[in-house]
Amino acid sequence: MLFLLFLLIVCALLCELVSVKSALSRVSYSCRPSQSVVEPGEEFQLLTTIQNGKWLPVSYLEVVQNLPHDICLNAYLGHFQSDLTVCRLYSSCFLGSRQKLTRRIKASLPQRGRRIISDATITGGDLLGFTRRFRNVPLFYEIVVLPARVEEPALSRALGGFLGDVSVQRFILEDPMLTIGAREYTGREPMKSISWKHSVRPGHLMVKELDHTVENTVTVLLNVEGGSHEELERCFSLTRMVLEALEKRGFSCSFLTNAATAGAIGQWNQVSDGLGSGHTRAILEGLGRATYDVRESFSSLVNRAVRGARDGQAHILITPAPLQRSDAFLAPLFQQSQGRLFIINAREDGMSSQEVSG
Repeated sequence: MLFLLFLLIVCALLCELVSVKSALSRVSYSCRPSQSVVEPGEEFQLLTTIQNGKWLPVSYLEVVQNLPHDICLNAYLGHFQSDLTVCRLYSSCFLGSRQKLTRRIKASLPQRGRRIISDATITGGDLLGFTRRFRNVPLFYEIVVLPARVEEPALSRALGGFLGDVSVQRFILEDPMLTIGAREYTGREPMKSISWKHSVRPGHLMVKELDHTVENTVTVLLNVEGGSHEELERCFSLTRMVLEALEKRGFSCSFLTNAATAGAIGQWNQVSDGLGSGHTRAILEGLGRATYDVRESFSSLVNRAVRGARDGQAHILITPAPLQRSDAFLAPLFQQSQGRLFIINAREDGMSSQEVSG
C-alpha cells in the first residue's frame, strides 16, 4: 500500500516537472482583424486563435492582448482595461490535449487614423498550479480607418457646377478629336464620317472611330499647413467628398499633398492619374494614414503641382484656411490651369468654397 502511494507521488511529481518545463511548449496564439481598412464606426471582427499542439494539457493559460486604446469591443462581456495609450484584453482558458480554441470578437474604431494590433503576453500554469511561465507573442497588424463622409449640399452644388464647366470645355477646343481606327458602315452613321481611304482595301464602306484627345482630368491638391487638428480632419473628409464626386462623374484624377503618412505606404505624397473605385480607394487609404505633420510648405506643394501639370489642367485645392486669387504663390497655378481652379477651405467661420475659375 505504501509502495503504491509512493509510486503515485513519484508519478505526480514527474508530471508536475514535465508540465512546468512544457507549460507553453507548442502553444501558439494569434490575433488578427477581419478587415485592414474600415469606415469610422464600422463593425469588424478580431479573430483570436489559441492552440495546444502537444498531448499534455495546459491546466491554465492566460492571454493579455494589446489593442488600440480607442477600440470599442461591441457587446463584449469579458475583461479589458483601457488607458490613453493601449487597451488590454484579458482572457484565460484550459487547453486539453491538442485542443484549438477560436474566438470572434466584434469591434469598431470611432475615428480616422492608423491603428496597430501589437504583441500579446501568454502565461501558462503547471499541472498543480504552483508556478507560471510567461512568453511574449510578437504581432503586428494594421487597421486603417478612412476619413468620415461629410454632407455639404451647397459645396456639392458648387463643385458640380465647376466640374460641369470642366467637362464642357474639352468639347470646344480646336481639335478635340483623334482618329483611333475604322469599322464597317452600318447605315446609321452620318455620311461625313465615312472614310474613303479605309473603304478601298476591304471593298465596302468604313467609318472612322474617333476619340477625345482631351480627357476629363482633374488634379486634387490637399494642403495641411496652417490648420488645427479639427480643421485638418475636416480637410481629409472634404477631400474624400471631392474624390468620390470625381469618381461618380467619371473624371480621371491625380492627387498631391504635403501631409506626412504613417505605415506601409511610406513617403506617400502623390498619386498619378487614374480612374475607378480602386484608384479612389488607394488615395482614401493614404488619407486614413495621414498624420498632422507637414512634409513640405504650402508654396512648395503648389510649385510641385505647377511643374507636373499640363496647360489648362483643372485643379481642386483643399486647404484649412481661406485663400484669395491675389495670393502671390497661387498665381502660377492659376495661370497654368487657365483659371480652372476651385478652392475649398475647412474653416467653419469662412466660406466653404471659393471658385476661382473663369
